[in-house]
Amino acid sequence: MRTFKKIITVAIVLIIFCFLISNLIKNWQKIPFDSLRFDGLSLVVSFVFLSITFLIFVQGWRSIISALGQNIAFKRAFWIMSSSQLAKYVPGGIWFALGRVYLGKTEKLKGEFIALSVVIETGLTFLVGILLFFFALGLSNRGIIVNFLFIIPIFFLFLLALYPPILNKIMNIGLRFMKRPAIELKISYLHLLKLSMFFLGLWVAQIIGYYFLVDSIMPIPFYRIFSLAAAYTLSWMAGFIVVIAPGGLGVREGMMSILLSPILPMPLAIAVSFISRIWMTVFEIVVFFVGLLVKKMSNRSG
Repeated sequence: MRTFKKIITVAIVLIIFCFLISNLIKNWQKIPFDSLRFDGLSLVVSFVFLSITFLIFVQGWRSIISALGQNIAFKRAFWIMSSSQLAKYVPGGIWFALGRVYLGKTEKLKGEFIALSVVIETGLTFLVGILLFFFALGLSNRGIIVNFLFIIPIFFLFLLALYPPILNKIMNIGLRFMKRPAIELKISYLHLLKLSMFFLGLWVAQIIGYYFLVDSIMPIPFYRIFSLAAAYTLSWMAGFIVVIAPGGLGVREGMMSILLSPILPMPLAIAVSFISRIWMTVFEIVVFFVGLLVKKMSNRSG
């Protein structure tokens, strides 16, 4: 059965990539080469915002761990997060969590609390991501009154979804879908609101970084950041949900290409989806080695 799943996973990823590459080759002449450029400054700024994203990510996880009654130094948390992130490219969608549990235990954290922290982190990431998707979708339209009529109900639904008994049910539905055991959330509503601010900052920093990545390839007006944000958040969530694709490989690129096509020529949208994957992977590899350095320095300091 495992072999069959691996074959299916590889087949799906290959089919998506073959479709995207063939579409890219077929429509190569539609790429506006005259408008393309390489802006090194925008590229550097994009990596700066990715770095901010990761630092917020680490602090957000530390805050969840703290809310669960555990404590860990920032340097130790940085090492754990940077090391476990690469495991998301292993098929199954759970290895990054298992890696974090294993590494967390070496820092004397309780495994059940680490596992629960990953569930809370994922739940908050998705809820804030959904809120930002609809917010960005609304602001990508120029009708201001319509936008607020559209966004305000979504915002109140988000606040309602964070209410602990409701959030507990939402998370358990997701866990049941992924065939994982149910959880019981014991964090106050006020604390959940505070924690959600970390994930709001995480998403905003990452979206700004993504905007500068696209801008480093082709000049794009800043107001387009809302359309880019909608494409980025939805494609990220789609890639995460499809657990058979390691790290959302193929699924994220396919979704992003489709969502970017209204603002970029399709072949360029496909190219951007590939470039964004390389962008993120290069950053994660660099952060992994930085994490090893941080761990080494932390061990020396005792």
